[in-house]
Amino acid sequence: MTKLVVLITGVLGGIGKATAQLFHREGWYVVGVDKGNMPNPAVEIDRFFQADVADVSAWEEIAQKLTGEVGKVDALVNNAAIQVCKPLVETTPQEWDGVMGVNLRSVYLAVRYLYPLMQDGGGAVVNVSSVHAVATSANIAAYAASKGGMLALTRALAIELARDKIRVNAVLPGAWETT
Repeated sequence: MTKLVVLITGVLGGIGKATAQLFHREGWYVVGVDKGNMPNPAVEIDRFFQADVADVSAWEEIAQKLTGEVGKVDALVNNAAIQVCKPLVETTPQEWDGVMGVNLRSVYLAVRYLYPLMQDGGGAVVNVSSVHAVATSANIAAYAASKGGMLALTRALAIELARDKIRVNAVLPGAWETT
């Protein structure tokens, strides 16, 4: 593969779709991962995986297929996210686990399984956290905790992966309208 390769999770949402469009315009090979069905026509995505980003077997399959198809990943954008809007004491354990799975566990899994595709060429990991990682409001405790955890994981990964010339950063957007 001569093009640079980017993998974007949550690619069918507003931020993910805009990110895919930008990379595609810049000439990158765009790999998208999302739980939803790929729309027709494609959203400027060269390769699409319909998958649960919190599932180990999904990442094993994605890594295996990308190894055979493109052989590398130059950039990883961990963008998939869900939010439960209710007080913590009303949040069920299943809702808590769901938010942690998509918003935090998926970052670990993506890096864990895509690392072999990045380690030789360096690259970048961009984690889409949230302003709620550092300053939050009522009724989104699970979301805030997951995004705070993502920020801490970003810092740890930046130290660990620097030896392989893989940069790891986070962006912390606030509220914005997406389609």
